[in-house]
Amino acid sequence: MTAPIKPRVRGDLAVVELDGEAVIYDEENERLHHLNPTATLIFGLCDGTGTIGDFASDIAEAYGLDRGQVEQQVRGLLREFRRSNLLTLSS
Repeated sequence: MTAPIKPRVRGDLAVVELDGEAVIYDEENERLHHLNPTATLIFGLCDGTGTIGDFASDIAEAYGLDRGQVEQQVRGLLREFRRSNLLTLSS
């Protein structure tokens, strides 16, 4: 059985948060990213200690939402973060 994935933001990114939204500069790939408040919340959780399930449970509980729907959305955002090369994944 594989260990759960624990997403972690790349350490070399420049991140600035303004009014609940993050602006990220990836110098290695010369790309600028702008995250809305929801994506910023998820991005901030990616410190290598929590799993996708942990993220979904915490958010669902905090906002009174359905955990399954939240997990689907979290997974979608993390896929986008990976495609944009913003994360490293550890287990």
